[in-house]
Amino acid sequence: MTREQLEKAYEKALNDAAKQLSYRDLSKASLIEKLIAKGHSEDAAEYAVAYLEDKNFLDDTRYAQMLLKSYARKGYGTRRIKQELKKRGISNDDAAEIYSEYETDYSVLHSLLDKKLKGDVSDKKEIQKSIAFLQRRGFSWSEIKKALDEYINEHIEY
Repeated sequence: MTREQLEKAYEKALNDAAKQLSYRDLSKASLIEKLIAKGHSEDAAEYAVAYLEDKNFLDDTRYAQMLLKSYARKGYGTRRIKQELKKRGISNDDAAEIYSEYETDYSVLHSLLDKKLKGDVSDKKEIQKSIAFLQRRGFSWSEIKKALDEYINEHIEY
């Protein structure tokens, strides 16, 4: 490739990358993957990503924070959120940095328990179903146990 052809390839990759980011935020890894799938060379894709990152149009930490808030609002637990971050190409370092600031919102767990149990804490089978539901949502056993104990104490009839 001549220098001129190389510059055109880099410019086309940069334009395609900017177009992708105009639709929605992406991680660096996802954007590189999309550019390569569109037929750009790996070098051109990495150049475009580095350029956009340098100009602050692309930031994995910011993207991870947005995803964390979005999934937390939807009622997902830490395990599920970590899984989603990894699936979207967020590095373990960026994910760890984001999680150092995050705490489980037990009000979300309480509302999910209330939705499932409707205040009836006497049915053991429903409690087991609720625990399984929360585990599928990505909450750890310690988070579920703490929230369930609080919920039962609030709704127990003496």
